[in-house]
Amino acid sequence: TTSFQMKAAVVANRRVYAGNVKYTDATGNVVIKGDAVIKSPVNKFDIFPSDNIIEGSINDGDEITALETYADRLLIFKRKKMELLNISQEIEFLEDTFHYKGVLAPSSVCTTDFGIAWANKHGCYLYDGKNVANLIEKGGRNIIDDITWANFADDEPMVGFVPRKRQIIVKRNSTNANDAGDIYLFDLVTQSWTFGTDRIPTADDTASTTNFAIDWNGDLILGYNT
Repeated sequence: TTSFQMKAAVVANRRVYAGNVKYTDATGNVVIKGDAVIKSPVNKFDIFPSDNIIEGSINDGDEITALETYADRLLIFKRKKMELLNISQEIEFLEDTFHYKGVLAPSSVCTTDFGIAWANKHGCYLYDGKNVANLIEKGGRNIIDDITWANFADDEPMVGFVPRKRQIIVKRNSTNANDAGDIYLFDLVTQSWTFGTDRIPTADDTASTTNFAIDWNGDLILGYNT
């Protein structure tokens, strides 16, 4: 393929897996596959043969928003669901589909040393290589009320991981600078939640920040406009 573009990518098994792709094929036709993944050959991270396409669920009206990998599994996040792809063998296969556990943006997903964490308006989830757990539930009951969480997370909560403290931070999705710094913090060691008001800095006149990132020192960071 030529003129290759992607909206999500991750490196696993010495390959690049690219999702939500647009490319020009050998006949000059422009091909757009929002629900497909194309993998590169081993150790050739900038080559994407069109016959290396992987389609878990075809033409489902959804599109890939983020990709992550953990324990020989590729987590394919779409807007409405998450598909779990087994990549431990030469031929990948769809292992499971989790409805209502998708994300609208890659900022809602992060990697922890316990697995992959993400959040949407229905909950905050952790895949540990075996199971997907909803962290706002414990012992068959909700730790955080459904309506309270939905109002907080809305459509695009931002999720980050603090390696030093083994904590997941979920930042409120808001265009209002007055409450855009509010967070829920989950401690992976104690399995407990804490709410924090105005804990993430934002500019006085806007709620805009960058996504979370981990710096060279292992600290969770973000940037915001001043």
